[in-house]
Amino acid sequence: MACYEMCSSFAVFKPCERTQQQLDEAISLKLIPPNCGWERVVDTKGNGTNLWKRTPLLSAADIATFAKQAAGLRGVKQLRWTAEHMTGQTASPFEVQTSMLVSLPRDEGGMGINIANNVRILLSDAARSLYYKTCCYADILIESATNSMGVILECQGRSAHDNEAASLSDAERTTALTSMGYDVIQITYEQIKDKKSFDSIAELIHKKAGLPYIPKTDQERTTEDALRRELLVNWDELFSVKPAG
Repeated sequence: MACYEMCSSFAVFKPCERTQQQLDEAISLKLIPPNCGWERVVDTKGNGTNLWKRTPLLSAADIATFAKQAAGLRGVKQLRWTAEHMTGQTASPFEVQTSMLVSLPRDEGGMGINIANNVRILLSDAARSLYYKTCCYADILIESATNSMGVILECQGRSAHDNEAASLSDAERTTALTSMGYDVIQITYEQIKDKKSFDSIAELIHKKAGLPYIPKTDQERTTEDALRRELLVNWDELFSVKPAG
């Protein structure tokens, strides 16, 4: 999860009250530009959230290179495994959580499906007439074993999608992609957090992608439950340092 955040275009950071005051003052006095390389994501009411957009700090290849150079040190084996199983650049914790649940091997708690993140899709002329864009980016793309172009999983975060304008844009985008032969599945955090709901999504993904759905064994279920406990947490507190005692 930490490696995904470093290699992706987002960061989760909650400024303390003093830091926030200093940041606001510096911006108001034009001592620094509003973004400073980081752009704060706002909610539907225009309030700043703890999610920020910024350029990636590293790539999975950088991590793999470091792991090779640091061979023999404690934790390097796990770091190398992480670099090998990362699926691409994401834009939010929700996308990371969904990607891991879908892509990790079954014996590691995932679904074992090959995916790619943040895939650029060039829209056809017909699709452009529906969405008025030249291209768009798929949160998660799964190659299809059938005749469809592929299955796109869209992670619908509340802060970015919970208003009328955003919903209309999402609908136009989905229609455009569907016209090109993609199967688009829009999912929410609540749907992946609820175990029964996620099981239904898993079946749907397999069906749309033309993949055989094989129910997990008891051992695989146990491993998945352990992964979900570690993964589906409050990301704001993921790297918090707790006081001793």
